[in-house]
Amino acid sequence: MRCFSVTFPASLRCCSASQEVFRGKNQAPTPDQREAETRQNSSVMPSNVEIKAKVSDVKEFGKKAAELSQSEGSIIKQHDTFFMCNQGRLKLRDFMDGSGQLIFYERPDTDGPKLSRYSISPTSDPQSLRVVLSDSLGVKGEVRKERRLFLIGQTRVHLDTVEGLGHYMELEVVMRPEQSVEDGQQVAEHLMEQLGVSKESLVTGAYMDLILKGHKET
Repeated sequence: MRCFSVTFPASLRCCSASQEVFRGKNQAPTPDQREAETRQNSSVMPSNVEIKAKVSDVKEFGKKAAELSQSEGSIIKQHDTFFMCNQGRLKLRDFMDGSGQLIFYERPDTDGPKLSRYSISPTSDPQSLRVVLSDSLGVKGEVRKERRLFLIGQTRVHLDTVEGLGHYMELEVVMRPEQSVEDGQQVAEHLMEQLGVSKESLVTGAYMDLILKGHKET
């Protein structure tokens, strides 16, 4: 399964659709549902516009997100292991429920919009796969987080507690076929205002990047 995305500076970017699709309030998809969604989306993968920012007041942000989504959100735990590779990035995402995904992605390290390519393969045995990849490639680093997911309109809102980094939020605007990237950007910026997210709190890069750069939990 391959998908494409455009990455914007200042953490505003268009990326592949997340597999974290929920069937109801406070309920994560089962491994079978994840695999079915992966197969269903194998030919055409929707795109997202994404924003990542540091969260200073977790309680207040969670309150606003709950009000806008009219739900308390869904909790999902993730353990990402990044492996050494010659190009791009390779990570194994363990959902801590016996299921996981092996994800490869690459994008140029340049300013401005960037095209990203993803390959995703589901696994029902992430622990054994981690051992094989660790022995053969070597481990670059790990990211552990607890994610609280809210669904607001066409946007997935993530309130993440990342081990060693602290609290962050992500917005993923699920683009409709008729929408442009600019349309998604407007949706994201409007939701930023509603959630009280300032432009000064925006961050670039993935959590693994922040960990490798030595960012500390505050």
